[in-house]
Amino acid sequence: MSAPSNVLSFQPLAAILRSARMMFGILLLLTVALLVWHHYGMERTIEFTGGRFPIEVDDDRATGGASVARLERRGNEMVMHCKIVKQYSFPYCKVMITLEQAGRGLDMSELTHFTMDVRYKGVGPSQINLLLANVEDGMAHTDHWNTYKINQIDFTDVPETGLITVPLNWFYVPQWWKELAHPTMSHSYVRMDNIVKFELMNAAGSREGEHTFTIRSIRVHGKLISQSHLLMVLVGLWIACAMGLLATATLLLRNQLKQSDKALALLTQVNKALELEARELAGQAHIDPLTGVLNRRGLRAALMSTPALLAAPMSVIFIDIDHFKRINDTYGHDVGDEVLRKFAHAVGSGIRSSDRLVRWGGEEFLIICPVTEGHHAARVAEGLRTSLHRQNWPAGLAVTASFGVAQHEDGEDIGVVIKRADTELYGAKTNGRDRVHAYGMDKPPALSATALPTPVSV
Repeated sequence: MSAPSNVLSFQPLAAILRSARMMFGILLLLTVALLVWHHYGMERTIEFTGGRFPIEVDDDRATGGASVARLERRGNEMVMHCKIVKQYSFPYCKVMITLEQAGRGLDMSELTHFTMDVRYKGVGPSQINLLLANVEDGMAHTDHWNTYKINQIDFTDVPETGLITVPLNWFYVPQWWKELAHPTMSHSYVRMDNIVKFELMNAAGSREGEHTFTIRSIRVHGKLISQSHLLMVLVGLWIACAMGLLATATLLLRNQLKQSDKALALLTQVNKALELEARELAGQAHIDPLTGVLNRRGLRAALMSTPALLAAPMSVIFIDIDHFKRINDTYGHDVGDEVLRKFAHAVGSGIRSSDRLVRWGGEEFLIICPVTEGHHAARVAEGLRTSLHRQNWPAGLAVTASFGVAQHEDGEDIGVVIKRADTELYGAKTNGRDRVHAYGMDKPPALSATALPTPVSV
Protein backbone atom coordinates (compact mmCIF):
# COMPACT_ATOMS: atom_id res chain seq x y z
CA MET A 1 0.00 0.00 0.00
CA SER A 2 3.04 2.26 0.24
CA ALA A 3 3.26 2.87 -3.49
CA PRO A 4 -0.18 4.48 -3.80
CA SER A 5 0.56 6.75 -0.82
CA ASN A 6 3.76 7.94 -2.49
CA VAL A 7 1.88 8.70 -5.69
CA LEU A 8 -0.78 10.63 -3.83
CA SER A 9 1.84 12.65 -1.96
CA PHE A 10 2.79 14.39 -5.20
CA GLN A 11 -0.71 15.48 -6.09
CA PRO A 12 -0.40 18.92 -4.40
CA LEU A 13 2.80 19.59 -6.33
CA ALA A 14 1.08 18.58 -9.58
CA ALA A 15 -1.72 21.00 -8.74
CA ILE A 16 0.83 23.79 -8.23
CA LEU A 17 2.45 22.99 -11.57
CA ARG A 18 -0.93 23.12 -13.30
CA SER A 19 -1.61 26.46 -11.64
CA ALA A 20 1.86 27.66 -12.68
CA ARG A 21 1.21 26.78 -16.31
CA MET A 22 -2.09 28.59 -16.23
CA MET A 23 -0.64 31.63 -14.43
CA PHE A 24 2.35 31.94 -16.74
CA GLY A 25 0.10 31.47 -19.76
CA ILE A 26 -2.11 34.34 -18.60
CA LEU A 27 0.95 36.43 -17.76
CA LEU A 28 2.41 35.77 -21.21
CA LEU A 29 -0.81 36.87 -22.90
CA LEU A 30 -0.94 39.96 -20.68
CA THR A 31 2.69 40.80 -21.50
CA VAL A 32 2.15 40.48 -25.24
CA ALA A 33 -1.10 42.46 -25.10
CA LEU A 34 0.48 45.31 -23.11
CA LEU A 35 3.54 45.51 -25.35
CA VAL A 36 1.38 45.55 -28.49
CA TRP A 37 -0.95 48.14 -26.94
CA HIS A 38 2.03 50.25 -25.92
CA HIS A 39 3.46 50.11 -29.43
CA TYR A 40 0.26 50.86 -31.30
CA GLY A 41 -1.70 52.78 -28.70
CA MET A 42 -1.59 53.72 -25.04
CA GLU A 43 -1.34 57.33 -26.22
CA ARG A 44 -1.36 60.36 -23.96
CA THR A 45 -2.23 63.64 -25.66
CA ILE A 46 -2.39 67.11 -24.10
CA GLU A 47 -4.16 69.86 -26.04
CA PHE A 48 -2.64 73.31 -25.51
CA THR A 49 -5.24 75.24 -27.52
CA GLY A 50 -8.52 73.74 -26.35
CA GLY A 51 -9.27 76.35 -23.69
CA ARG A 52 -7.56 74.50 -20.82
CA PHE A 53 -4.60 76.90 -20.66
CA PRO A 54 -4.53 80.73 -20.82
CA ILE A 55 -3.21 82.15 -24.09
CA GLU A 56 -1.93 85.65 -24.82
CA VAL A 57 0.38 87.47 -27.21
CA ASP A 58 3.43 89.66 -26.63
CA ASP A 59 5.78 91.77 -28.75
CA ASP A 60 9.00 93.74 -28.50
CA ARG A 61 7.47 97.03 -27.38
CA ALA A 62 8.34 96.25 -23.76
CA THR A 63 12.03 96.22 -24.74
CA GLY A 64 12.00 99.42 -26.79
CA GLY A 65 10.75 97.97 -30.07
CA ALA A 66 7.78 99.00 -32.19
CA SER A 67 6.40 95.66 -33.40
CA VAL A 68 2.72 95.08 -32.61
CA ALA A 69 1.07 91.73 -31.87
CA ARG A 70 -2.68 91.22 -31.69
CA LEU A 71 -4.64 88.04 -30.87
CA GLU A 72 -7.92 87.22 -32.62
CA ARG A 73 -10.09 84.21 -31.83
CA ARG A 74 -12.09 82.59 -34.63
CA GLY A 75 -14.06 79.74 -33.13
CA ASN A 76 -11.52 77.07 -32.24
CA GLU A 77 -8.76 78.91 -34.08
CA MET A 78 -6.43 81.58 -32.76
CA VAL A 79 -4.90 84.15 -35.07
CA MET A 80 -1.84 86.21 -34.15
CA HIS A 81 -1.55 89.34 -36.27
CA CYS A 82 2.01 90.58 -36.12
CA LYS A 83 3.35 93.80 -37.59
CA ILE A 84 7.14 93.63 -37.53
CA VAL A 85 8.96 96.97 -37.24
CA LYS A 86 12.76 96.80 -37.16
CA GLN A 87 13.33 99.27 -34.40
CA TYR A 88 14.52 96.70 -31.83
CA SER A 89 17.58 94.52 -32.52
CA PHE A 90 15.49 91.36 -32.67
CA PRO A 91 11.90 92.36 -33.43
CA TYR A 92 9.37 89.73 -32.49
CA CYS A 93 5.78 88.78 -31.87
CA LYS A 94 4.87 85.67 -29.96
CA VAL A 95 2.00 83.56 -28.68
CA MET A 96 2.42 82.55 -25.02
CA ILE A 97 0.57 79.63 -23.44
CA THR A 98 0.80 79.42 -19.65
CA LEU A 99 0.92 75.78 -18.54
CA GLU A 100 1.27 76.34 -14.80
CA GLN A 101 -1.70 75.18 -12.74
CA ALA A 102 -1.97 75.09 -8.94
CA GLY A 103 1.60 76.27 -8.62
CA ARG A 104 3.02 73.45 -10.70
CA GLY A 105 4.00 73.23 -14.35
CA LEU A 106 3.46 70.40 -16.80
CA ASP A 107 5.71 67.34 -16.55
CA MET A 108 6.69 66.57 -20.15
CA SER A 109 9.70 64.38 -19.39
CA GLU A 110 7.90 61.21 -20.56
CA LEU A 111 6.31 62.82 -23.65
CA THR A 112 7.83 62.48 -27.10
CA HIS A 113 6.70 65.06 -29.65
CA PHE A 114 4.53 68.04 -30.61
CA THR A 115 2.02 68.12 -33.45
CA MET A 116 0.87 71.53 -34.60
CA ASP A 117 -1.50 72.83 -37.22
CA VAL A 118 -0.23 76.35 -37.92
CA ARG A 119 -0.92 78.36 -41.09
CA TYR A 120 1.25 81.30 -42.09
CA LYS A 121 0.53 84.25 -44.32
CA GLY A 122 2.79 87.22 -44.76
CA VAL A 123 5.96 88.58 -46.28
CA GLY A 124 7.99 85.52 -45.27
CA PRO A 125 10.01 83.56 -44.49
CA SER A 126 7.52 81.00 -43.14
CA GLN A 127 9.54 80.01 -40.08
CA ILE A 128 8.85 79.99 -36.35
CA ASN A 129 10.79 79.53 -33.14
CA LEU A 130 9.51 77.36 -30.29
CA LEU A 131 10.37 77.80 -26.61
CA LEU A 132 9.62 75.83 -23.44
CA ALA A 133 10.33 77.44 -20.04
CA ASN A 134 11.10 74.99 -17.22
CA VAL A 135 11.12 75.86 -13.51
CA GLU A 136 13.86 74.05 -11.60
CA ASP A 137 14.34 73.93 -7.84
CA GLY A 138 17.38 75.77 -6.60
CA MET A 139 17.49 78.11 -9.58
CA ALA A 140 14.19 79.61 -10.71
CA HIS A 141 12.73 82.75 -9.12
CA THR A 142 9.29 83.89 -10.16
CA ASP A 143 10.35 87.57 -10.21
CA HIS A 144 13.28 86.93 -12.56
CA TRP A 145 12.22 85.41 -15.88
CA ASN A 146 15.81 84.77 -16.94
CA THR A 147 16.16 82.17 -14.14
CA TYR A 148 13.57 79.97 -15.87
CA LYS A 149 15.34 77.26 -17.88
CA ILE A 150 14.90 77.98 -21.58
CA ASN A 151 14.63 75.08 -24.02
CA GLN A 152 14.14 76.13 -27.61
CA ILE A 153 14.12 75.20 -31.29
CA ASP A 154 15.16 77.74 -33.93
CA PHE A 155 13.74 78.18 -37.40
CA THR A 156 11.13 75.49 -37.67
CA ASP A 157 9.66 75.67 -41.17
CA VAL A 158 5.91 76.04 -41.56
CA PRO A 159 4.88 73.89 -44.56
CA GLU A 160 2.04 74.83 -46.85
CA THR A 161 -0.13 72.17 -45.23
CA GLY A 162 0.52 73.76 -41.84
CA LEU A 163 1.04 70.35 -40.21
CA ILE A 164 4.23 70.23 -38.15
CA THR A 165 5.68 67.38 -36.06
CA VAL A 166 8.44 68.35 -33.66
CA PRO A 167 10.23 65.71 -31.52
CA LEU A 168 10.96 66.96 -28.01
CA ASN A 169 14.54 65.78 -28.29
CA TRP A 170 15.12 68.55 -30.84
CA PHE A 171 14.97 71.14 -28.06
CA TYR A 172 18.25 72.45 -26.66
CA VAL A 173 19.41 74.98 -24.06
CA PRO A 174 20.58 78.06 -26.01
CA GLN A 175 23.94 79.67 -25.36
CA TRP A 176 22.45 83.14 -24.98
CA TRP A 177 20.45 81.96 -21.96
CA LYS A 178 23.53 80.34 -20.38
CA GLU A 179 25.45 83.60 -20.75
CA LEU A 180 22.51 85.49 -19.24
CA ALA A 181 21.62 83.15 -16.34
CA HIS A 182 25.05 81.62 -15.57
CA PRO A 183 23.55 78.22 -14.58
CA THR A 184 25.48 75.51 -12.76
CA MET A 185 26.37 72.35 -14.65
CA SER A 186 23.38 70.56 -13.13
CA HIS A 187 21.06 73.22 -14.63
CA SER A 188 22.73 73.44 -18.06
CA TYR A 189 21.05 70.55 -19.83
CA VAL A 190 17.52 70.09 -21.18
CA ARG A 191 14.87 69.29 -18.57
CA MET A 192 11.12 69.21 -19.11
CA ASP A 193 9.72 68.05 -15.79
CA ASN A 194 8.12 71.39 -14.80
CA ILE A 195 7.22 73.32 -17.98
CA VAL A 196 5.34 76.50 -17.10
CA LYS A 197 5.21 78.25 -20.46
CA PHE A 198 5.15 77.45 -24.18
CA GLU A 199 5.95 80.16 -26.71
CA LEU A 200 5.62 80.32 -30.49
CA MET A 201 7.20 83.34 -32.19
CA ASN A 202 8.30 84.54 -35.57
CA ALA A 203 11.82 83.56 -36.57
CA ALA A 204 14.67 85.98 -36.08
CA GLY A 205 15.32 88.01 -39.19
CA SER A 206 11.66 88.29 -40.17
CA ARG A 207 10.98 91.01 -42.71
CA GLU A 208 9.18 94.21 -41.84
CA GLY A 209 5.50 94.05 -42.54
CA GLU A 210 2.44 92.02 -41.70
CA HIS A 211 2.73 88.41 -40.54
CA THR A 212 -0.31 86.29 -39.72
CA PHE A 213 -0.15 82.98 -37.87
CA THR A 214 -3.38 80.97 -37.70
CA ILE A 215 -3.10 78.37 -34.96
CA ARG A 216 -5.64 75.59 -35.25
CA SER A 217 -4.12 73.16 -32.74
CA ILE A 218 -1.03 72.55 -30.66
CA ARG A 219 -0.74 69.15 -29.02
CA VAL A 220 1.99 67.29 -27.18
CA HIS A 221 2.02 63.49 -27.31
CA GLY A 222 3.54 60.55 -25.49
CA LYS A 223 2.67 57.27 -23.85
CA LEU A 224 0.54 56.79 -20.75
CA ILE A 225 3.53 54.93 -19.34
CA SER A 226 7.06 54.91 -20.72
CA GLN A 227 8.43 51.76 -22.29
CA SER A 228 11.07 51.43 -19.58
CA HIS A 229 8.46 51.70 -16.79
CA LEU A 230 6.18 49.23 -18.55
CA LEU A 231 9.03 46.75 -18.89
CA MET A 232 9.92 47.21 -15.22
CA VAL A 233 6.31 46.48 -14.24
CA LEU A 234 6.17 43.39 -16.44
CA VAL A 235 9.50 42.10 -15.17
CA GLY A 236 8.30 42.71 -11.61
CA LEU A 237 5.13 40.72 -12.29
CA TRP A 238 7.09 37.82 -13.76
CA ILE A 239 9.55 37.81 -10.87
CA ALA A 240 6.77 38.05 -8.28
CA CYS A 241 4.85 35.16 -9.85
CA ALA A 242 7.97 33.05 -10.20
CA MET A 243 9.07 33.73 -6.63
CA GLY A 244 5.58 33.09 -5.30
CA LEU A 245 5.30 29.78 -7.09
CA LEU A 246 8.85 28.87 -6.10
CA ALA A 247 8.17 29.67 -2.46
CA THR A 248 4.93 27.69 -2.48
CA ALA A 249 6.59 24.73 -4.15
CA THR A 250 9.53 24.91 -1.73
CA LEU A 251 7.26 24.86 1.31
CA LEU A 252 5.27 21.98 -0.13
CA LEU A 253 8.35 19.95 -0.91
CA ARG A 254 9.83 20.63 2.50
CA ASN A 255 6.66 19.34 4.11
CA GLN A 256 6.66 16.27 1.86
CA LEU A 257 10.32 15.58 2.67
CA LYS A 258 9.64 15.78 6.38
CA GLN A 259 6.74 13.34 6.09
CA SER A 260 8.50 10.56 4.19
CA ASP A 261 12.11 9.43 3.83
CA LYS A 262 10.93 7.16 1.10
CA ALA A 263 9.64 10.14 -0.86
CA LEU A 264 13.07 11.75 -0.49
CA ALA A 265 14.76 8.61 -1.85
CA LEU A 266 12.30 8.51 -4.75
CA LEU A 267 12.90 12.16 -5.60
CA THR A 268 16.65 11.61 -5.47
CA GLN A 269 16.38 8.69 -7.88
CA VAL A 270 14.13 10.67 -10.21
CA ASN A 271 16.53 13.63 -10.16
CA LYS A 272 19.51 11.40 -10.95
CA ALA A 273 17.62 9.78 -13.82
CA LEU A 274 16.63 13.18 -15.20
CA GLU A 275 20.19 14.49 -14.90
CA LEU A 276 21.56 11.46 -16.75
CA GLU A 277 18.91 11.82 -19.44
CA ALA A 278 19.60 15.54 -19.76
CA ARG A 279 23.34 14.95 -20.14
CA GLU A 280 22.69 12.23 -22.69
CA LEU A 281 20.31 14.42 -24.67
CA ALA A 282 22.71 17.37 -24.46
CA GLY A 283 25.51 15.19 -25.83
CA GLN A 284 23.28 13.94 -28.64
CA ALA A 285 22.30 17.49 -29.51
CA HIS A 286 25.96 18.35 -30.13
CA ILE A 287 26.74 15.38 -32.41
CA ASP A 288 25.77 14.92 -36.06
CA PRO A 289 23.80 11.63 -35.98
CA LEU A 290 24.96 10.49 -39.44
CA THR A 291 28.73 11.03 -39.21
CA GLY A 292 29.29 11.04 -35.45
CA VAL A 293 31.28 14.30 -35.56
CA LEU A 294 30.37 17.65 -34.02
CA ASN A 295 27.56 19.72 -35.50
CA ARG A 296 27.35 23.52 -35.39
CA ARG A 297 25.81 23.47 -31.93
CA GLY A 298 28.59 21.16 -30.77
CA LEU A 299 31.21 23.57 -32.15
CA ARG A 300 29.58 26.44 -30.31
CA ALA A 301 29.62 24.44 -27.07
CA ALA A 302 33.25 23.45 -27.61
CA LEU A 303 34.34 27.04 -28.21
CA MET A 304 32.45 28.23 -25.12
CA SER A 305 33.82 25.48 -22.88
CA THR A 306 37.38 25.62 -24.25
CA PRO A 307 38.35 29.25 -25.00
CA ALA A 308 41.93 28.07 -25.70
CA LEU A 309 40.66 26.79 -29.07
CA LEU A 310 40.59 30.41 -30.26
CA ALA A 311 43.98 31.39 -28.84
CA ALA A 312 46.45 32.59 -31.48
CA PRO A 313 47.76 31.01 -33.57
CA MET A 314 44.67 29.13 -34.74
CA SER A 315 43.54 28.13 -38.22
CA VAL A 316 40.33 26.96 -39.89
CA ILE A 317 40.07 24.40 -42.70
CA PHE A 318 36.84 24.43 -44.72
CA ILE A 319 36.16 21.24 -46.75
CA ASP A 320 33.58 20.44 -49.42
CA ILE A 321 33.18 16.99 -51.02
CA ASP A 322 33.46 17.41 -54.79
CA HIS A 323 30.41 16.57 -56.92
CA PHE A 324 28.52 15.14 -53.95
CA LYS A 325 25.14 15.92 -55.50
CA ARG A 326 26.13 13.81 -58.49
CA ILE A 327 26.84 10.89 -56.13
CA ASN A 328 23.38 11.20 -54.53
CA ASP A 329 21.63 11.56 -57.88
CA THR A 330 23.47 8.64 -59.49
CA TYR A 331 23.83 6.11 -56.67
CA GLY A 332 21.10 7.16 -54.24
CA HIS A 333 21.10 8.70 -50.80
CA ASP A 334 22.11 5.46 -49.05
CA VAL A 335 25.44 5.47 -50.90
CA GLY A 336 25.71 9.21 -50.29
CA ASP A 337 25.25 8.71 -46.56
CA GLU A 338 27.90 5.97 -46.55
CA VAL A 339 30.30 8.32 -48.36
CA LEU A 340 29.68 11.00 -45.71
CA ARG A 341 30.37 8.54 -42.89
CA LYS A 342 33.51 7.23 -44.60
CA PHE A 343 34.67 10.76 -45.35
CA ALA A 344 34.20 11.91 -41.73
CA HIS A 345 36.12 8.86 -40.49
CA ALA A 346 38.96 9.42 -42.97
CA VAL A 347 39.33 13.10 -42.10
CA GLY A 348 38.93 12.49 -38.37
CA SER A 349 41.69 9.86 -38.52
CA GLY A 350 44.06 12.35 -40.11
CA ILE A 351 43.86 15.17 -37.55
CA ARG A 352 45.06 15.65 -33.99
CA SER A 353 43.02 14.88 -30.89
CA SER A 354 43.12 18.61 -30.06
CA ASP A 355 41.52 19.53 -33.42
CA ARG A 356 37.75 19.73 -33.81
CA LEU A 357 36.00 18.25 -36.84
CA VAL A 358 32.53 19.68 -37.51
CA ARG A 359 29.88 18.80 -40.06
CA TRP A 360 28.95 22.27 -41.21
CA GLY A 361 26.02 21.18 -43.37
CA GLY A 362 25.33 18.76 -46.22
CA GLU A 363 28.71 17.78 -47.68
CA GLU A 364 30.62 20.63 -45.98
CA PHE A 365 32.96 20.04 -43.05
CA LEU A 366 35.04 22.36 -40.88
CA ILE A 367 38.22 21.71 -38.90
CA ILE A 368 39.29 23.98 -36.03
CA CYS A 369 43.08 23.67 -35.62
CA PRO A 370 44.28 25.27 -32.35
CA VAL A 371 47.93 26.30 -31.95
CA THR A 372 48.36 26.03 -35.72
CA GLU A 373 49.61 28.69 -38.11
CA GLY A 374 48.13 29.05 -41.57
CA HIS A 375 50.92 27.41 -43.53
CA HIS A 376 50.89 24.39 -41.19
CA ALA A 377 47.12 24.11 -41.58
CA ALA A 378 47.58 24.22 -45.36
CA ARG A 379 49.97 21.26 -45.10
CA VAL A 380 47.42 19.39 -42.99
CA ALA A 381 44.75 20.10 -45.62
CA GLU A 382 47.04 18.91 -48.41
CA GLY A 383 47.75 15.71 -46.48
CA LEU A 384 44.03 15.09 -45.98
CA ARG A 385 43.36 15.78 -49.66
CA THR A 386 45.89 13.21 -50.84
CA SER A 387 44.77 10.66 -48.24
CA LEU A 388 41.29 10.69 -49.76
CA HIS A 389 42.76 9.25 -52.96
CA ARG A 390 43.91 6.18 -51.04
CA GLN A 391 40.54 5.37 -49.47
CA ASN A 392 38.23 2.59 -50.61
CA TRP A 393 34.92 4.29 -51.30
CA PRO A 394 31.46 2.72 -51.65
CA ALA A 395 30.39 1.60 -55.16
CA GLY A 396 34.01 1.94 -56.34
CA LEU A 397 33.76 5.73 -56.31
CA ALA A 398 36.74 8.04 -56.47
CA VAL A 399 35.88 10.72 -53.90
CA THR A 400 37.85 13.95 -53.75
CA ALA A 401 37.38 17.20 -51.84
CA SER A 402 38.29 20.88 -52.06
CA PHE A 403 39.86 22.74 -49.14
CA GLY A 404 39.96 26.38 -48.02
CA VAL A 405 42.36 27.46 -45.26
CA ALA A 406 42.53 30.69 -43.23
CA GLN A 407 44.39 31.73 -40.09
CA HIS A 408 42.73 33.46 -37.14
CA GLU A 409 44.17 36.87 -36.26
CA ASP A 410 44.26 38.36 -32.74
CA GLY A 411 40.94 39.94 -31.75
CA GLU A 412 39.22 38.60 -34.84
CA ASP A 413 35.75 37.07 -34.65
CA ILE A 414 35.65 33.35 -35.46
CA GLY A 415 32.91 34.01 -38.00
CA VAL A 416 35.26 36.24 -40.00
CA VAL A 417 37.89 33.45 -40.15
CA ILE A 418 35.28 30.90 -41.25
CA LYS A 419 34.04 33.31 -43.94
CA ARG A 420 37.61 33.80 -45.19
CA ALA A 421 38.20 30.04 -45.31
CA ASP A 422 34.87 29.64 -47.16
CA THR A 423 36.07 32.18 -49.74
CA GLU A 424 39.26 30.18 -50.22
CA LEU A 425 37.17 27.01 -50.58
CA TYR A 426 35.13 28.69 -53.30
CA GLY A 427 38.37 29.54 -55.09
CA ALA A 428 39.52 25.93 -54.88
CA LYS A 429 36.24 24.69 -56.36
CA THR A 430 36.30 27.36 -59.08
CA ASN A 431 39.83 26.44 -60.11
CA GLY A 432 39.09 22.77 -60.71
CA ARG A 433 38.33 21.15 -57.31
CA ASP A 434 40.48 18.51 -55.55
CA ARG A 435 42.88 21.18 -54.36
CA VAL A 436 43.80 23.36 -51.39
CA HIS A 437 43.56 27.14 -51.38
CA ALA A 438 45.04 28.96 -48.38
CA TYR A 439 44.52 32.62 -47.54
CA GLY A 440 47.68 34.64 -48.16
CA MET A 441 49.47 31.79 -50.02
CA ASP A 442 49.57 31.15 -53.75
CA LYS A 443 49.67 27.40 -53.10
CA PRO A 444 50.03 25.19 -50.00
CA PRO A 445 53.59 24.41 -48.87
CA ALA A 446 54.95 21.08 -50.06
CA LEU A 447 54.41 18.12 -47.77
CA SER A 448 57.30 16.72 -45.83
CA ALA A 449 57.68 13.69 -43.61
CA THR A 450 57.08 15.81 -40.51
CA ALA A 451 54.45 18.12 -41.97
CA LEU A 452 51.40 16.23 -40.77
CA PRO A 453 50.42 15.99 -37.10
CA THR A 454 50.17 12.53 -35.62
CA PRO A 455 46.69 11.16 -36.50
CA VAL A 456 44.45 9.77 -33.85
CA SER A 457 41.96 7.11 -34.88
CA VAL A 458 38.28 7.58 -34.08
